[in-house]
Amino acid sequence: MTYDLKPSSDSRDRPVLAPGLSPQAGLEDLRRRLVRYAVRLVWNRDDAEEMTQEAFRLAVEKKVTTADAKFGPWLFRTVSNLCLNARRRRQAEPLLGNIEPMHGESAEVLAQHVERLERLRNAVDKLPAQQRVAIVLRSEQQMSYDDIAGVMEISESAARGHVHLARKRLIELIGE
Repeated sequence: MTYDLKPSSDSRDRPVLAPGLSPQAGLEDLRRRLVRYAVRLVWNRDDAEEMTQEAFRLAVEKKVTTADAKFGPWLFRTVSNLCLNARRRRQAEPLLGNIEPMHGESAEVLAQHVERLERLRNAVDKLPAQQRVAIVLRSEQQMSYDDIAGVMEISESAARGHVHLARKRLIELIGE
């Protein structure tokens, strides 16, 4: 990893970085979390890596450092915006080429797994952007509602509302 970010030495200032890790390992852990999050928004690992790299580049350009209390939420919000902008410009790719079979998994089981993921992806794609971001942050990143509110720059009750509405709509869409 060759970011120009300089981790601060006081981990209490940056709760988004995992405690107990070295500053570099903490940034790498954060990068992996951001990539995982971006994959759920753009459904393409290569694009997700690019969005995450671009977010870190913007952090360096805008002088947002790990010492800033808003470092993590700022990165998640930036990755969200980059991913949502990219999604508007292109079509989703089929998942079959991006999923590797588990050891001993038959082609039929893999096909069923891909079909379920495609249904989920199509349902998530139909959600409004804020609901999509909120449900991915809650489900995939396991963020608290307070953290989601910080990333999305909304109130905690609004974050709860977006997650609730997204869950409700996903149940309706997947049930179809």
